[in-house]
Amino acid sequence: MKEQQYYRKVIDRLKNCYQFSRHFIATGEALAAETCDPIFPAVAAGVEQLEEFTVTRGLEVHLPVVGERSQAVLMPLDIEIFLGADQHRLYTDKEEQKQLFQQVHPLMDFVQDIFRSRGMPYLLDYTPSGGHFLFQNVLGYRATEEVREIGFVEEDLVRACNYIDPGDIRRWHGVSIDTARVFSGLGRLAEYLALLAMKAFRENEDRGLLPVTISDSAEHCVNFDNTWSEGPPYLRAIRSPFSLHKKNREKYDNRHQPPLADVIGACFDGHQATETGDIDLILDCMWDLEKAAAHAQNFSGFVPCSNATMIDFVREYKASDLYAFHQDFDRQQDLARGRALESAKNEPHIPDWTLEILGSPNPSALQPVKL
Repeated sequence: MKEQQYYRKVIDRLKNCYQFSRHFIATGEALAAETCDPIFPAVAAGVEQLEEFTVTRGLEVHLPVVGERSQAVLMPLDIEIFLGADQHRLYTDKEEQKQLFQQVHPLMDFVQDIFRSRGMPYLLDYTPSGGHFLFQNVLGYRATEEVREIGFVEEDLVRACNYIDPGDIRRWHGVSIDTARVFSGLGRLAEYLALLAMKAFRENEDRGLLPVTISDSAEHCVNFDNTWSEGPPYLRAIRSPFSLHKKNREKYDNRHQPPLADVIGACFDGHQATETGDIDLILDCMWDLEKAAAHAQNFSGFVPCSNATMIDFVREYKASDLYAFHQDFDRQQDLARGRALESAKNEPHIPDWTLEILGSPNPSALQPVKL
C-alpha cells in the first residue's frame, strides 16, 4: 500500500486527533525547500490543510500540545528504548525490533496499570521505539485546575507566552499563563511517573535487562523521554496517532523499506478500553501499511480527556518528596539573563567537550548523559 493510500483510509480518524487544535506540524525531508531549517524541516499549517499534507503529500504530522486559544493541553508522555549509536536496530529489521521491544513492553504495561487502576483516561500510541501516552486536559475543568496549581512559569517564559506573531500560526493568540502552568504541571507529573517506574524496575540491571531511566540518562536504557517539558509550550508537538513514521528511511537511510506507521494499542475512557493486547500484531501493523490501515478502523482518533481521577493523582504526587523538591526549586531566584552561560564559560579547567556543549547547547544541554 502506498503512503497516500494509507492516509486516505485513515484521514477521518486522523482529523479527530486534532479536536482541540487549530494547526498541525508537518515534518520530513520533502519540506527542506519550504523551511529555513534543513536539519529538521518542519512546517506549521492550519488543520484545513491536513488532508493536503497527508493524503496528497504523504508527510509525517504532529499534534500540538497546546490547543487552539489555549483551551486544552495535551499530555505527551513519551516512553522509548534508547540504544545510543545502536538506535538504528529498531528501524532496520522487524524481527530484531520485536526482540528489543520485549525490554520496553513491561514498562508500558506498568504505566497502563497506573492509569487503569485509578480510572485515568489515556490513549496509547505505539511507535517503533516505544509509545506515547496521550490525554487532553481541558482548561476550566476542576481536574485541570489541580494540575495548574502544581505548575510554575518563569518570568522569561511568561513574556514568551504573551508574545503574539500574526505571521506564525502557533503564536496567533499567544499562550495563556494558566495554560503554561498546566503544561508545567504535566511535566512534573511525568517526572513523578518516571520516579515510580524507576523504583519499580530498579533491579532490571541485576537481571540483565536495560535500566529504566529518565531522558536518555544512560547510554542504553528504557526511559521516559521528558525533554518535551523543558521549553515553551507553543513549540511542543508530538507525532500524531495514525501518522506515518519515516525515521527508518530519512534518518537511518533504509530507502528500500516503505515508511513505518505509529499504531494505537489502547484507548481507555476511564471505564472501558478498546485495545489490542497482541504486541506482535501491533508491530506487524507498524511495518505493513495495509495492516495498519485495517487496524486503525478500531479507533475513533479522539484523544480522551482527563477526569476527576486526576485530582487524586495530583494529591498523590503532592505527598511525595519530588513535590517538595519542585517547591524548593520554584522558590529559588532566577539568575539574570545570560549569567549562567557566562559563568560556565569562564570556569577554569573544563574540558573541550564541555566547551562544545556550551557553544552549541541545543540539544546537548538537554541530555542528562552529557550534563
